Amino acid sequence: MGGAHRLPVAVGVDLGGTHLRAAVVQGDRIRLRHREPVGNDRDPRSIAARIAAFVSRHAPPGAPVGVGVAAMLRGFDGFVAHSPHLGWRDEPFGAALRRQLPGRPIGVYNDVNAVTFGEYAAGAGRGSRDVVAVFVGTGVGGGAVLSGRLLTGFSNTCAELGHLKVVLTDDARLCNCGLRGCVEAYCGGSYLLARFREELAAGARSAAVDLAGGDPEAVTAAHVDAAARAGDPWAAGLWREIAPLLGVAIANTCTAFNPEVVVLGGGVIDRAPTLTQWAIDACMRWVNPPARVGLRIERAALGDDAGVIGSARLAAEGVHCAAA
Repeated sequence: MGGAHRLPVAVGVDLGGTHLRAAVVQGDRIRLRHREPVGNDRDPRSIAARIAAFVSRHAPPGAPVGVGVAAMLRGFDGFVAHSPHLGWRDEPFGAALRRQLPGRPIGVYNDVNAVTFGEYAAGAGRGSRDVVAVFVGTGVGGGAVLSGRLLTGFSNTCAELGHLKVVLTDDARLCNCGLRGCVEAYCGGSYLLARFREELAAGARSAAVDLAGGDPEAVTAAHVDAAARAGDPWAAGLWREIAPLLGVAIANTCTAFNPEVVVLGGGVIDRAPTLTQWAIDACMRWVNPPARVGLRIERAALGDDAGVIGSARLAAEGVHCAAA
């Protein structure tokens, strides 16, 4: 991987379910930012045309383009197997981009992989060659950079950490992937909200409801975290169940990949410091002892810029890029 100062100008795009973010990037510096709502027209060809309009207007001729997509990809040519956020299934999104931007190198990446590479290159993992990221937001995602290279695996589904199994019983919670027992089904934000409503509707009593203004339907992870920190029995009990599951998933990831830095981010991490600390404690207890030596756990540093920086850096370095 080349140094940041030698990299060409590139465009990075972060395409989620709500916003399309784009930036012109050189190395780890953003020269121009843009954000717009994804809106109702989510046809892949329309999205590709909008990205192409930004690139044509703001990027130098021939500048590479990297697009991080909130999706599970299949292969390395930008084929989207499934994106619940965008409502896509089996869409040749990369081909649509290449038709709109002929002659430019184009890479399509899983959004969390792009964010991971951004944090590795310019954020909390900067200066390390071995970085793993775990993001706990609506779901749970992850990525891994080892020896300076993004791990993608045989079919581009490496480091899908949200689907590590942490409960191995027949009645384990069902994940959106169709299997039971995934860490996402216990720790992902949408699953947590469903769990709060389920248990509070069944009669659980908690100070978290008071913190939410007396409305059980308004309880969030932040309310539960504050209640757990204050010793609320229901909230603390729920966190004592969930934190070890997240912790063992992180520990197993560290045991497998042996990173120097683990980057933690996402809405649940940001809003639930007690849950996060208990999960970190569990991770450090269960990670393989040799992998614990020198291990640092850091909070994500780049915020919304991580995805565009990571996508641009990957494209600038020619990672899984193709031109029409």
